[in-house]
Amino acid sequence: MARSIRKTFADAFELPAEAVSALPVITLTGQEDMIIENYGGVVEYSTEKITLSTACGVLKIDGSGLDIRYMNSQCVTVTGVISTFSFVE
Repeated sequence: MARSIRKTFADAFELPAEAVSALPVITLTGQEDMIIENYGGVVEYSTEKITLSTACGVLKIDGSGLDIRYMNSQCVTVTGVISTFSFVE
């Protein structure tokens, strides 16, 4: 119900869906920089794996030399060599 209200609101005001939802927005620059907006928290953190909770499930990021370069309540920036990322429900 709340999701359809958000979608109707976004459509009526011609807003992007991510502006009114809690869905994660992922920006990947090359293989070495990823920005995740609208995340819930850090579940696991190592130089080879970073796991984040999101509204879509758990986001798993694998690679080497991974580091959380920046983090606040709305976004997190992951750097290093990112080899794969996937959602796990």
